[in-house]
Amino acid sequence: MGVRLSAVIFEGGVPESPVQRAMTSVRRGMTLDNLAKLLCLAEFDEVILCTNYPELAAEAEALGATVELQRGTDRFHFGLRLRQLIYDRKLDKLLYMGGAAAPLIRPEELAEVARMTRSADSVVVVNNPQSPDLVAFSPAAAIDRIEPPESDNVLGHLLRVAGLPRVLMPNTATISFDVDTPADLMILSLLPGAGPRTKEALAALSLDESRLLAAKRLFLKQGAAFALIGRVSPPVCLFINANFAIRLRIFSEERGMRALGRVERGDVRSLIALFLDTVGPRAFFRHLAEMAEVAFFDTRVWMAHNRLDLSEADRFYSDLGELALVSEERLRSFAAAAYEAPIPVILGGHSLVAGGLWALAESILAEEGREPIRPF
Repeated sequence: MGVRLSAVIFEGGVPESPVQRAMTSVRRGMTLDNLAKLLCLAEFDEVILCTNYPELAAEAEALGATVELQRGTDRFHFGLRLRQLIYDRKLDKLLYMGGAAAPLIRPEELAEVARMTRSADSVVVVNNPQSPDLVAFSPAAAIDRIEPPESDNVLGHLLRVAGLPRVLMPNTATISFDVDTPADLMILSLLPGAGPRTKEALAALSLDESRLLAAKRLFLKQGAAFALIGRVSPPVCLFINANFAIRLRIFSEERGMRALGRVERGDVRSLIALFLDTVGPRAFFRHLAEMAEVAFFDTRVWMAHNRLDLSEADRFYSDLGELALVSEERLRSFAAAAYEAPIPVILGGHSLVAGGLWALAESILAEEGREPIRPF
């Protein structure tokens, strides 16, 4: 038997709040849609789903995927579980994806990643140099060269440090966009490229897209000023500047803060957060509104700078403006000021100012019947 290439998706968790369950419902649709894409590709010898959701496991098996169903209440550790899977199934080479990864990815892009991985004896192929959530690597046994990480965000970085030559996947919105926060759900709901199961899950939610729609209209206003705050992706800025006659105010800080361990060590430092905390959130957003007509704000840098101990539910409710459901007082005051600002302020995580913004911009060009200019 020759060297085999496997595709592996991890999707699971313990959603406790309504907003977490809403996110999980869409991620389930995304996972099934991506499994369907992978199963249609001859480049992969097997497609495996690892999950603790019995219903998702049954649906994946019906599609033809191999399923590893985790039962019981044992604490999940990403790196240890991935290593065990590699041992148990004697994997040679693999593509790993999280359930939140790349809902817009095209089958031909997955096939190209497969060919890049299959053709190399030693390689790690990633969709993001800082914090990838698509990681293909050869050999699979290279997992023994690293300390198994608790998070998939650092897998690509650790494998590169361990000596695997790194190759970046083609830089496209469909490869870069993932869904980690409600803001990403709102963007995804406005895009045409989502799969059928994902669209069905999104349609069942009541998302307030009014701020995002207001921001979307401003892309077509000549000279409109956009503020991008947080872990802003440089390729996204290049793409927007090449295709729209708008002005960008870019405040980019702490890219790679998770992959480099800066969050865990408490090393995150943000000039924007220092200013915001000095003048207070209401004054901050008042000043921001004097300089920009819309703001996309990756709030996780501000949270990490202040070392806030926040639940996932609190972070998500702050993104949605569900202030009564945000239990942490400082975050509630921050989110209230953002949503009372005289300009549309969209709150979210990394993808909001990276793949999500890029995908939104591409969709606007498609609606206008314009072929995008790709500056790289």
